Amino acid sequence: MNTSKADKKPSFSPETLAAAGFPDISYDVLEEGVKFRSGDHLIRPEDVEAYAFAVEDHDPWFFEPGPFGNPIVHPTLLANQALLMRHNHYFVPAGLHARMIYNFLDAIPLGTRARTLGRMAEKYMRRDKPYMVTEYQTATEEGAPLVEGRFVQMIFKDETAPSSGSSARTEPEAPKFDTSITHADGRSGRLEVGQVLPSLSRTLQQGQIDIYSGVQPFSIHTNEAWAQAKGFRTTIAQGMMSTAYVSTLMTTAVGEGFVVGGHMDAKFLHPVLCGDTLEVTGTVAGFSRDKNRIRVHVTAAAHNQSGEQTMAATSSALCYE
Repeated sequence: MNTSKADKKPSFSPETLAAAGFPDISYDVLEEGVKFRSGDHLIRPEDVEAYAFAVEDHDPWFFEPGPFGNPIVHPTLLANQALLMRHNHYFVPAGLHARMIYNFLDAIPLGTRARTLGRMAEKYMRRDKPYMVTEYQTATEEGAPLVEGRFVQMIFKDETAPSSGSSARTEPEAPKFDTSITHADGRSGRLEVGQVLPSLSRTLQQGQIDIYSGVQPFSIHTNEAWAQAKGFRTTIAQGMMSTAYVSTLMTTAVGEGFVVGGHMDAKFLHPVLCGDTLEVTGTVAGFSRDKNRIRVHVTAAAHNQSGEQTMAATSSALCYE
């Protein structure tokens, strides 16, 4: 059966997009030092409710007054605002998130109007795949910092650029534990070295992925045909959904000292497909001194129903003796 012209849906050509200021993202187009800026985002009650449904976290702190006064929002709620900054500069057909680092600087109250600023810090090749590293800081409209960090993304291309740069990434120094500290108090009780935190189980449904990522016609997260064209069996969840699960783990176990003063460094090892069930676990690795507070360090991981590890993370939070 022949397809009539009326059946063909128009789409942008690369030349049209480039002329309008949105070149296709590629290793060659990326320039280190380029600055990014998001639009402003007012955090509304429906945003909190939607995020809670997407990541299955309905902590009372997010819906009623708590230790920070009025309700606050999930510490990771604004992560997509940072991720989407590059869409203000480039047309991004697809990509894979490789790593996400957060430093949680302050609680984010309901009703906050937030803006994210960033810069393209680095690009490099690894295993013939191009990667970009973005530094970001999210703050209130008055400029008070809320969250900052870095993230690494692999760029999808039909052909990768010739190998250049280093394939070995510089890793931060591992924390030095104070072996004299064997325990501290958390939100859910005493924390001890070697303690296994209560695990989380999450089965990712398409409706949750749709809400988390936003439905788009050409998205590996929400369009199954597009995901299959990119080599996946079905749609995949954003890697950052798994960081929300670690946030739940830490906020439940440690509490206020994760919301303000917490840290997370997550590496995404294997795509999470729609319908996968993840088991998210955490173990107390040790403690360190942080001024007049104790910092608890947790090693976290996510595994799917087949036993494949999809994420490896470290996280820390402030607590008391």
